[in-house]
Amino acid sequence: MTKRALALMLALSMSVGIVLSGCTDSGSTSSAGGDTASGGGGSSGATDVGSFDDIEFPDELPKEIIMSDGLDYSYDDLTERYSIEIISTNYGAAALEAKDDVVNQWLSDKFNMDITLTAPTGEDYQTVLSTRFAANDYPDIIQLPSREYGFTLSEQGLLLDARNVYPYLLHSNNYTTKNMIKWSTNSSNNEIPFITKYAIQDGVWGFIVRQDWLEALDMEYPTTKDEVLEFAKAVTFNDPDGNGKDDTYFMTGGGEGKGYGMLGGFETMFGNPAAHVEDGELSHPYFNGTRKAFLSFVKELNDAKVLAPDWFTKGWEQAWGDASNDMISVCWFPAGTFEAQVVTKNGEDKNIDNFKKWAYYQNAPIEGGKFGATGNPGYMWAFTKEKFEGQDGKLKRVAHMIDTMTIGGENYFQTIQNSIPEVYEAAGMDVNADGRVWGYTDDNKSFYISDVGDKMLTQEQSDAQAPNGIWQMWGLCTSYQIDYEDPAADEFTKAKVKSGNTGRTVINSYDRWSNDGLLVTLSGEAAEASVANADWVLAQEYAFITGTRSLDDWDAYMQEWLSKGGKEIIQQSAEQLGVEVPDYAK
Repeated sequence: MTKRALALMLALSMSVGIVLSGCTDSGSTSSAGGDTASGGGGSSGATDVGSFDDIEFPDELPKEIIMSDGLDYSYDDLTERYSIEIISTNYGAAALEAKDDVVNQWLSDKFNMDITLTAPTGEDYQTVLSTRFAANDYPDIIQLPSREYGFTLSEQGLLLDARNVYPYLLHSNNYTTKNMIKWSTNSSNNEIPFITKYAIQDGVWGFIVRQDWLEALDMEYPTTKDEVLEFAKAVTFNDPDGNGKDDTYFMTGGGEGKGYGMLGGFETMFGNPAAHVEDGELSHPYFNGTRKAFLSFVKELNDAKVLAPDWFTKGWEQAWGDASNDMISVCWFPAGTFEAQVVTKNGEDKNIDNFKKWAYYQNAPIEGGKFGATGNPGYMWAFTKEKFEGQDGKLKRVAHMIDTMTIGGENYFQTIQNSIPEVYEAAGMDVNADGRVWGYTDDNKSFYISDVGDKMLTQEQSDAQAPNGIWQMWGLCTSYQIDYEDPAADEFTKAKVKSGNTGRTVINSYDRWSNDGLLVTLSGEAAEASVANADWVLAQEYAFITGTRSLDDWDAYMQEWLSKGGKEIIQQSAEQLGVEVPDYAK
């Protein structure tokens, strides 16, 4: 299983969706240039919320959940009733009709709207959108299938500029970074055709180390490259489990020959892995030593024979199976999923002492290293100009609703993971109100939502209401989610939950690179070259690692890469970052 597949599996196993917010142009009240957003139909006399240019978007996502308590939404007086249609993908089942969807009813009642949710299947989604636009049958709000699709619609004059809706997202803007805004801006017309915020799942992977082996070998957690190599040799050759057999290794891969699997956790440990600006010049990992240093490190591990057999070609399940079977000392894995799969062997091993074998550490294992960037955009929602231009009251109403569905907002728990009892009760459904718990931790670093005891919904109710999970695409963020620590649970479950939650806390505290990758998006020949050369690049890298090609040949390799479209990649990167193209790519 690839990292991408595992991430998707983890998201679905937690009943997750994703997030985002709308984008729009409020017609007569504000312009794409950042004029003040104020008054309008249905909201006369509302508080002046300022302009887009006044917003201080953060450099990175917050480490703690920001709460919306005390925000003033008086820009929306909630008097006039509006009708809107939202179109999005689904989780395998079509959206419920409004009369059957308790979350829809909750939002419609709270915000004085009649909401229609249309949700075609993923494989039909873009066709449905294109057909409706061709027929001038515009929904109000669209979940965009890609950024480029949104740019195209924007260039056709069909979407509102998000500079006019962001001022009304008083809470959500805490979770939209500066780089997300830059990534969202269409360079061809300088419009922002959608708004976005955090992704549903971002930055959940971390290193987990065999603590019992560290103790058996009288070693500390390594924090330098030399210490990692020393530890790698010790766990491979010094019998850390004391069984007298030569059956332990430092790490494995699991990328099925298509990547580095668990060793990929080290790809960010030797410098910023993205093209970025340094001292006013383009700094690219291929030419500043970053990528070469990573490959050199993996070569040292391979030469020292501290990696498990077939580390490069084995699949993901084989890789974590090595960890389950006490073969490797370090894993790169999402917390929680690690406990469910590796420690408990997919639930088959109930030995509570197994949780004591492993530990999460906050520090990077290589000096100067950092963990991968977070702050990747989530879903993109666009507002159609046909439905919103000049309709300031409706715009403000929808923005108000969206804002409250963001994590820390007043309708967050009501709209994620099949909601909470008050939403069902408001719709006249009889549910077990004691069967669900939810809330934020005291330090506001995490949230939980979980069934306990006799569940909130019967199986019949759960099946019937499953499609209301579509609503969580607007706000759910599992990066802040932990499992509920039920005091009534058995000791094994308590240990499992505590271990996973400890891991999530550590991973959320990692020191990370800035998300410079958002600032460069390849297109045309550069994009084609990047895709076309991917297999060749990996083959060359594996040759360097195994010694069939000397790392002394790196400069020649770079010239080969430049001749295969690398020049275009460097040129586009420099152009988009606003710096001069380096001499080697001219």
